[in-house]
Amino acid sequence: MKLTSSIRQLQDSVGKVVQAIPAKAIDPRFDNIHLSMESGSLTLFATDGELSITAKSDVDTTDTGNIGIKARTLQDFLRSMYDTSVTFTIERQEISDHGTVLITTDKGRYKIPCQFESKPEKHEKNYDISLELQTSEFLDLVQKTIFACSVDDMRPAMMGVLFEIEGSTITAVSTDGHRLVRCRKSSSSDVQEKQKIVVPSRVLGIVQKLAQNESLTMSIDADRKFVRFISGSVVLDAALIVEPYPNYEAVIPVEHDKHLVVERSLIYDSVRRVGRFSSIGDVRLVIEGQRMKIMAENTNEGEAAQEELPCSFSGEEITIGFNSRFIEAALAHLDDNEIRIELKSPTTAVIFKPHKEQDDDKLIILVMPVRINN
Repeated sequence: MKLTSSIRQLQDSVGKVVQAIPAKAIDPRFDNIHLSMESGSLTLFATDGELSITAKSDVDTTDTGNIGIKARTLQDFLRSMYDTSVTFTIERQEISDHGTVLITTDKGRYKIPCQFESKPEKHEKNYDISLELQTSEFLDLVQKTIFACSVDDMRPAMMGVLFEIEGSTITAVSTDGHRLVRCRKSSSSDVQEKQKIVVPSRVLGIVQKLAQNESLTMSIDADRKFVRFISGSVVLDAALIVEPYPNYEAVIPVEHDKHLVVERSLIYDSVRRVGRFSSIGDVRLVIEGQRMKIMAENTNEGEAAQEELPCSFSGEEITIGFNSRFIEAALAHLDDNEIRIELKSPTTAVIFKPHKEQDDDKLIILVMPVRINN
């Protein structure tokens, strides 16, 4: 068997599917990229058992066959090469499923082992919901929520993003127990009955890298156990998290009597500077009138910092503490020049959102305060 292509074209396809390969594969079956040749095309496939990626590439071949090559070996070779024409000649060892791939370029010849495989069986799932989405809108939805996912495998549901799909609205929610993000987008789809799925954050991180076309298709299987993303010639299939997601709506405060409007860049930069002076990473906010004080200290080293910012505030004076990293992350994921902060007490969850009225319910970031010592 023989195929001819360009290094760059193979680099692109291999680079996409190799993201399904686990960093440390316990099962050797998950170490390989599987190549299926048909006249004029090459299909590449990789999986870790729960997530799989398929990519197609046009190549010059008239042969048909299936082989497996060590993913890291193939990727490392392609990464080290310049763009040129390359020919793969696959030879089979006698009375064996093992073989050799002879690689020829304009400057060299290389040899790597392979394994001959039977054509993989296709277990097609019944995807009864399919959404055509603008890639930029979906990636914005992911970018604004994925950062708040939990990394605690004792709470598996919170290690993903909850998607609620109803009518023409998609709501994405993430939380790690200390902060919560809810972001809503409109779509051209019309799902009559409300659907809820939890997509692992790792899957969404890969989608961020793979989605390059203007449109993206997200399909959900009838059993609500699998999701499929299609972008151009790349297909990603993944298992959903089937654990029930916490009732996030119960923790979103509805009665805040204190409202603060401030320039996002001012408070973001200030929290970044002042937070570095805290021994435990916390900052204290004192809000009164039209001024906000941001303070931190490290008593062990004799360090302290305080900055004052102008703001627009309505309500009684309040002193409240936060983990500075959580505040930085919240502010980094708000796009507007002015943000609105809604508070009630030093122990009640605080809401950060864009100040623009039309965006009030499209994006909210909730952060739990921390106890501060007087």
